[in-house]
Amino acid sequence: MKITITNILDSIATLGEDVLKGELSKFVSEKNSEIEEFIREKAIDFARRKLSITYILSDSQDGVMLGYFTLTHKSIIVNNQGLSKTTQKKLMRYARFDNETGNYMTSAFLLAQFGKNYAIDDGRRITGSEMMKYVDVVLLDVQKRIGGGIVYLDCEDKEKLKNFYERENFKKSGERYSENDNKKYLQYIKFI
Repeated sequence: MKITITNILDSIATLGEDVLKGELSKFVSEKNSEIEEFIREKAIDFARRKLSITYILSDSQDGVMLGYFTLTHKSIIVNNQGLSKTTQKKLMRYARFDNETGNYMTSAFLLAQFGKNYAIDDGRRITGSEMMKYVDVVLLDVQKRIGGGIVYLDCEDKEKLKNFYERENFKKSGERYSENDNKKYLQYIKFI
């Protein structure tokens, strides 16, 4: 299967917003309703407002949406405690160390949303690792144009998610608790 990656702004220009909304409404996420809600209800608005850009992965043959990911940039603080010397050294290339707090402060590419479409047959479904390769393609292009080198994400404290991101070379850099949804989120970074 050949996969096409499309910036959602290009899809709006090509298909028109109404047709695109119809296509996005077919996206199903069995694992996380937030992923489904974002693509159906927020992705177009966020892209128009330049808050984040969503990239749609489709089967080149018939245009069926396989998955999507959303990127933006964010200022982050990385706690120095527990970081390996190698990670600290890499961070120093992109971050400023605050002697008072013992933390690194930097700008990072935020992988804000990441989901595959469960509305399609198992045999056609893209894997998370395949999707991450496309994330890297986009980020390497952005890095070449504007610099930077840290990718950041939050994920729920679930073993399957932790194992996946760690296999994809993300390193745990902290955690936070969200009072909005009463959940603990793990914070991960990766260097590109």
